[in-house]
Amino acid sequence: MGRSRKGKSGIHYEVRGEGPDLVMLRGLGRNMKHWLGFEHKVAGHFRAITIDAREIGKSKRGMSVTDTIYDLADDVMQVLDEVGSEKSHIMGVSLGGMVAMAVGVKHPARTSSLVIVNSSIAGSGHARLSASAWMLLLRAVAFGPAIYDDLARLLLGPEAPMELRKKVAKDWLSIDQASKVAPAVIVKQILAAARFRARDELRGIEVPTLVLYGKGDQFVPTANSELIASLIPGARLLGIEGGGHELTIDRPDEALAAIRKFINASEAKK
Repeated sequence: MGRSRKGKSGIHYEVRGEGPDLVMLRGLGRNMKHWLGFEHKVAGHFRAITIDAREIGKSKRGMSVTDTIYDLADDVMQVLDEVGSEKSHIMGVSLGGMVAMAVGVKHPARTSSLVIVNSSIAGSGHARLSASAWMLLLRAVAFGPAIYDDLARLLLGPEAPMELRKKVAKDWLSIDQASKVAPAVIVKQILAAARFRARDELRGIEVPTLVLYGKGDQFVPTANSELIASLIPGARLLGIEGGGHELTIDRPDEALAAIRKFINASEAKK
């Protein structure tokens, strides 16, 4: 079990493992429990720092409708201060990937590298969510827990076995029942994501960057990852065959191997 704390900022985080620091950021409405054990795999190789965003999970800091992705990036810096980390590798999935990009833009001196997984930016000219994703989000508002099987089907890769989908749906339902997220918080996160127009800013990122995506992502079209990689100088683009939007759940070993290889290479260049 990691060391769990609510920082002075009201942001909840956990620290586990030893090695280079790696911050792990989840996506829309997700708390650190939604890693479903991937954080333990990561902690076998890094000092894994998992963070709950504002008003998510156990974090008590409020989120305003005017808060931006850059505000969430500042929260990451406060956590790094509290754990005594001068620089960290930053990994984020989906909305967490946007926060990772914002850290790289706003706090490059504190950033060792970026790992951006299945993410997107506003004003890209690409659809940020598939049509199926929009329909599922609308259904979630109306039906709540009844959509968890469909959510697992859409967020995992198309090749994910049925038993994994059923287990993930059950786990997500249990997590969300234990730690309910107010619909207003989801709206605030969506608004922050909608305002994150970082095309020019990404061109100024100088830290090593890996843009990782599942080739079977049915939620966020993969063209978004391709665009992000094309904007960040020297970024490496890597697609994992059969992986879905929840790449760290349906392809955890391949995802971790890619992350380890990338970060180890970045550490060797210091």
